[in-house]
Amino acid sequence: MLSARLSGMRTTLDIDDRLMGSLLERLPGASKTRAIETAIEQYLAADAYDGLRDMGGKLEFDVDAFAAGRRADEAREARLDRRRRD
Repeated sequence: MLSARLSGMRTTLDIDDRLMGSLLERLPGASKTRAIETAIEQYLAADAYDGLRDMGGKLEFDVDAFAAGRRADEAREARLDRRRRD
């Protein structure tokens, strides 16, 4: 997997040695920078998940419209498949 860093922010952090050691133990071979980036990414993903979970039961969902959209998608995919085979 290729990865390109488009921009970065240099920051000096004062992190408890025990916390950093514990993090690095969980991510063997990771640099401190990569370990911190991974921890931040995982925190943000968990926070987003929690936000979605908290919305449970608060959004109206039109099952019929969803089913119609699904059928339209499947029909479009079938047409594209036929074109690819021809």
